[in-house]
Amino acid sequence: MIWGLRFVVNHDTVRTTICVRHYTMSMPQPIHVALVGATSDIVRRAKKHFRLSTPGIGAAFLATLERTSTEPIIRFEDLPNGLITLWITLDHESLSASRQRHDADLLNPCYCRGFYEHHLPESCVLVDFEKSWPASKKQLARLSEQIAAAWYATS
Repeated sequence: MIWGLRFVVNHDTVRTTICVRHYTMSMPQPIHVALVGATSDIVRRAKKHFRLSTPGIGAAFLATLERTSTEPIIRFEDLPNGLITLWITLDHESLSASRQRHDADLLNPCYCRGFYEHHLPESCVLVDFEKSWPASKKQLARLSEQIAAAWYATS
């Protein structure tokens, strides 16, 4: 059992936030995955080949860098801050944006990738979907398997 306790004091608002993370190996740790592409079209095509079908793992966030989007794909700006464990990017533009967002999350003292830091050491992974479609399909399938394996390893 690992206990993590962080105190955050925001002197501007004279408010103290306590972030408590309790890690145990008795149940799988939550994992939040974002599948991000520069356009809704590339995300829509890639999601057909990326399935997190393991019971207990929720669906991935689907996001685009475009200014507008339609369900179930959301705008990149609308992704939750400090929650994404693994960013799967479909092009270099979304890789750059995801790395910036992850770096910003790291500044949040309540953000932590927990045991996934060990099991999924890369926080942002590039699947160059437009470059090699057959290879990308295989890479997305492998990533799904790695995520499931990491999830099981945390239990």
